[in-house]
Amino acid sequence: MRAPGTTASFPAPVGGLNARDSLASMKATDAVVMENWFPDPTSVSVRKGYIEWSTGYANPVQTLMRYAPTSGAYKMFAASGTGFYDATAQGAVGAPVVTGLTNAQWCYTNIITPGGSFLWCVNGVDNGKLYEGSTWADVSITGVASSAIAQVNVFGNRLFLVEKNRLRVWYLAVQSIAGAATQFDLSTIFTRGGYLVAMNTWSVDAGSGLDDQAVFVSSEGEVAIYKGIDPTSWQKIGMYYIGRPIGRNCLIKMAGDCLLLCEGGIFPLSRALQSATIDRAVALTDKIQDAISQSVSLYTQNFGWQMCLYPDQNQLWLNVPMLNSIGQSVQYVMNTITGSWTKFTNMNGFCWETVGNGIYFGGMTTVYKAWTGQFDILGQVQADVLQAFSNFKTQARQKYFTMVRPSIVADGAPSILYSLNLDFLQQPASGALAFQPVINAMIWGSMVWGSMIWGGGLQQISQWQTVGGIGRYAALRMTVQSNGSSVQWNETGFLYEIGGVL
Repeated sequence: MRAPGTTASFPAPVGGLNARDSLASMKATDAVVMENWFPDPTSVSVRKGYIEWSTGYANPVQTLMRYAPTSGAYKMFAASGTGFYDATAQGAVGAPVVTGLTNAQWCYTNIITPGGSFLWCVNGVDNGKLYEGSTWADVSITGVASSAIAQVNVFGNRLFLVEKNRLRVWYLAVQSIAGAATQFDLSTIFTRGGYLVAMNTWSVDAGSGLDDQAVFVSSEGEVAIYKGIDPTSWQKIGMYYIGRPIGRNCLIKMAGDCLLLCEGGIFPLSRALQSATIDRAVALTDKIQDAISQSVSLYTQNFGWQMCLYPDQNQLWLNVPMLNSIGQSVQYVMNTITGSWTKFTNMNGFCWETVGNGIYFGGMTTVYKAWTGQFDILGQVQADVLQAFSNFKTQARQKYFTMVRPSIVADGAPSILYSLNLDFLQQPASGALAFQPVINAMIWGSMVWGSMIWGGGLQQISQWQTVGGIGRYAALRMTVQSNGSSVQWNETGFLYEIGGVL
């Protein structure tokens, strides 16, 4: 007589991608593979698509710059080839607004003074550029050539200028965009040598309110922290070694914290610098560390490593450039509420920027707007996931799996493929995705199922599907083609029979 069937239910993998733990010890809410899905706090959804925004560039777009005035509309500028272009409006790009540049790899900051709102840009080769809302001009400073400035930051109402290939910064007078620059030498501070890569501002809660501190990162991975508004009376808080930074855009602010992108991952300074010994487990990327380590090993020297915070969607994006010759890249994206990670593909960009409530990226000849609509420029959004393996609390016993039932909500007719992976053997979902779904039905595996009539609202897809497999551990592998619809995965049910010990 056959044993009665047993059911089990697992939430969708809201814990996100796990590239750290062993396959046998992962939580059921994690995923071994997660590509083009985004883990929300309560469900997992296929990512949104992207559209062409600014088209017709002759060279790769390697920098996007946001101009954010105190009044009036945002503007976005794209650095491509030897010029800057106005990429604010959707459509074909016009003539360059700045010409004669050496390269398109720039750093920038916005600064507000009594004289207005300004965009200050440097690349360490050309004269620095200044935009004041209507026209572009060379910056006007003395003491150091603006062509020697590689990165710029605002701290204490001052512009700080990081000199290229030197261990020193320069600063201007309070609320100034021009004039005499004063040197602040850090040569004796960084004992490992190298040069200064970047500076940023870290807002620390000192007990009586937020207290801004200046953060300096060297090419050899040392971090110096200074406190005080006037550099002539700064107090050094500490020196730390975390790891070599990746690129000039290695520091960004997130809320009151400051994030550092280095060879060891992304570290929030508020947690990484709590003691003299750096705890590598505090990295935001700790859970995907193996994937990050492989990317660093292969692609560290490529241009395009960048963090981009997208607060409107509670997302932190990390762009990983793989092939600069064709602009190929992937993005690891973290939910800033839960800390869960995923991997996005088929959005090939050199640079990323948020402007208003949108996020944009620069490609080979186009600026794109991401996270909009349900289609990619290349076609349908395809998402793949392998949830963590489970032994269903009967580790030593074989199980005969007979049916699975993912619970999915969609507002259209996505195509869905699946396979049941057993005992850590990773198998892709079987079958072929249909570009045009069968009318009034769904594609599941190699067979059409369901007889739902799809309307314009949300519909639930939740039916038991036959599988067959014997193993101690099992996991659902699922590939979805959105076909222009939103797709949300909430839970998966399993039906199985328990066998003996083998």
